[in-house]
Amino acid sequence: LIFLPRAANLFYLTGIRRHLEHGTDHNAYGDWLSGGYFGPEGPVQVLAPRMGGGFFQQEAEGKAWVGDVRLIQEGEVPGEVLRQMLARFGLTSGRVRIAVDERSWAQMLIALRDILPDVEILNASELIMPLRMIKDADEIAALQRASDVADAVFEKALAALKPGVTEYDVAYEIDHQFVAHGAEYTSFETGVFFVAVDLDGGGTTRSGERRLTHGDSIMFDFGGVVDGYCSDFGRSAFLGEPPADYLRIHDTVLQSQAEAMRAMVADRCTTAEANAIARKVIADAGHDVGFTHRLGHGIGVTVHEPPFLDGVDQIVLRERMTFTVEPSIIYPGRLGNRVEDVVVITAEGGKPLSRVDRKLYVID
Repeated sequence: LIFLPRAANLFYLTGIRRHLEHGTDHNAYGDWLSGGYFGPEGPVQVLAPRMGGGFFQQEAEGKAWVGDVRLIQEGEVPGEVLRQMLARFGLTSGRVRIAVDERSWAQMLIALRDILPDVEILNASELIMPLRMIKDADEIAALQRASDVADAVFEKALAALKPGVTEYDVAYEIDHQFVAHGAEYTSFETGVFFVAVDLDGGGTTRSGERRLTHGDSIMFDFGGVVDGYCSDFGRSAFLGEPPADYLRIHDTVLQSQAEAMRAMVADRCTTAEANAIARKVIADAGHDVGFTHRLGHGIGVTVHEPPFLDGVDQIVLRERMTFTVEPSIIYPGRLGNRVEDVVVITAEGGKPLSRVDRKLYVID
């Protein structure tokens, strides 16, 4: 038996959407056992709280591989509902193996051990992630649609850059434009960062109330979900005439990304090697202390997923893997520059999906 709650793996296998991606916990009655139950054969069986259960029923419509949607009524004992579901698969006693999604509630694991004391719990994500790493043609098409929406949103974001506007103002405009362009929601918290070249002080990881002034470098980090698949996009801009040293930094970031993407040839490069190639370009330019994060990450039905382009993973790149490639040089309180693209691994290297120029956007 495999149990998957309403999260990325359930969407990947069934098409049942996650719905409120950034919502707080609803704490609906019995929500800890809601999700899909997969046996060795037959359609997936679904449990859902009565409150909000209509969403599951709607998502199951037209999907022959999804069976009954059993609603959990207030007043029922959730543990007994789970016992009944396990019995449908013949799991009533003895040593059994159940694979559970790594995003499952702890309460689910406790209940499984109460009902089946000899149960062996496995990590379902270890079974599913190798499948998710390699995208098929439909998935790549969905990622392209998500990238196209991000490209269109960026055009609107640039138009919002005016002296005096706040980071929040531009971030909220980006969020609005994603919905206006057909995205389900943003794939993570939108980041818009104005960094003054003449200020000292700490940096920030969230957009804030800082107002845009002449001499500011501007970094974008945003994405949206389209047809269940994520985009993750980054570009840089400057308000006013950028100084020569900032232009050189931008060129270094572009070179770092380009050399990494060129090296990311299917079956001939590892995740760690791609990371090292990008870092060397920035280190050789004297800015290694300004590149503080990994080069990138896998992307698909979640915005951050394995494999990761860092110094730890040693995974060989395979054709149709998809990654972000996002080098940066950031000196908090002084300046920042980044570029980010989603790329598909091919026999010729990493192919970017975005059609937006990677130039520095100079705002008069």
